Amino acid sequence: MSPRTPRPPKVRPPDPDALDATWRLFLAVPLSAEVQALLANQIAELSALDWPVRWAQPDMAHLTIRFLGESDREHAELLRMALPSVVQAEQAFDLRTAALGVFPNFRHPRVLWLGLHGPAHRLERLVAQVDASVSELGFGARDEDYHPHITLGRARNQSSETVKLRDLPAAVKARFVNDSTGAAIAPPPVPVPVHEVQLMRSHLGKGGARYEVLSSFPLG
Repeated sequence: MSPRTPRPPKVRPPDPDALDATWRLFLAVPLSAEVQALLANQIAELSALDWPVRWAQPDMAHLTIRFLGESDREHAELLRMALPSVVQAEQAFDLRTAALGVFPNFRHPRVLWLGLHGPAHRLERLVAQVDASVSELGFGARDEDYHPHITLGRARNQSSETVKLRDLPAAVKARFVNDSTGAAIAPPPVPVPVHEVQLMRSHLGKGGARYEVLSSFPLG
């Protein structure tokens, strides 16, 4: 009788709450129930088209201010201490939802989003102040220009849906752009209050990302 092959030792997944665990962090403005309802309606209409897109969950959607990436718990605590005064120095204001769009362009629509209008200079000033503060804490400079938007979905590499990935650019452009005028199509606008910034932790799993609010910083 041949000897049994020993079983490999079980490898336990890393404990996300361990003291040395890294945290996936970002800063965002939470969205009101009215904005979430608008997103739910838009995503329901678009998902019925069977595009190869992974759609966002409306109740977890947000307006991203700055993605910070993997960090340790110590830096999360530094953010909690440094950001309240930075954010409070800016007065609260409202944006409003605008037209549908894509990144990087309609030839390669990787991210589908809902745009924003309103006092853009106030949002830009808030973002610039936050960027300066987090850079001083060791998070580095922003990799690319900031373009405010609310993500609706992201294109998938596999295309088992009715519309294949190669056909997605034409399908998205036909749905997002008025063919006769060339103008971007926009759902009825709703206000987007910018009254606080939240420090968020993203937990990645098989069922998708789950977000945890670590701290909230109100605007003035």
